[in-house]
Amino acid sequence: METSNLKEIHIKGMVCDRCISVVKTELENLGAQIIELKLGKAIIKYPKHKITLQSIENALVKHNFELIIDEDTKTIEAIKTILVEIISKLPIEMTTNLSVILANKLEKDYTYLSKLFSNKLEITIEKYFILLKIEKTKELIQAGQLNFTQISYDLGYSSVNYLSNQFKQITGMSMSTYKKLSIWNRKSLDKIV
Repeated sequence: METSNLKEIHIKGMVCDRCISVVKTELENLGAQIIELKLGKAIIKYPKHKITLQSIENALVKHNFELIIDEDTKTIEAIKTILVEIISKLPIEMTTNLSVILANKLEKDYTYLSKLFSNKLEITIEKYFILLKIEKTKELIQAGQLNFTQISYDLGYSSVNYLSNQFKQITGMSMSTYKKLSIWNRKSLDKIV
């Protein structure tokens, strides 16, 4: 009789539904049963002695994912995942400060989270969130379904001018100039930092 292991694994680089699909396929190809799978995390059941962490790592690294082992990295990836989830559901509806959202969801003091994130990535959580919103702005401009005012509203900006100024400061060009480019320069959300 073969016994099974139940394992929770944390995965760096999972930032979208396509990522979830790829990870699901790779884990199933190894023979794992998916119990739960969401951005950055999977709970799997697998036959003992048939699947190792190394075989999981080898399967994931082909798609630029990696297993997260240490707690600090797990916390940083959890912060990133929460921020990506926030910008994925438009319009952004934040009824409280980002610091409160992160502290509540991660059940950790925000000062600790902020220092950990800044020390490890050399960027503040707030600046990282702004970079995510600018990449989302690029995506929305490319989609061509919303005007700049609608984009700014959906991303939680108080005005289109505020978004425009931030966009220009980070990208070096106006949103109108970006819209006219023949080749759009977007970064994948997992490549921002």
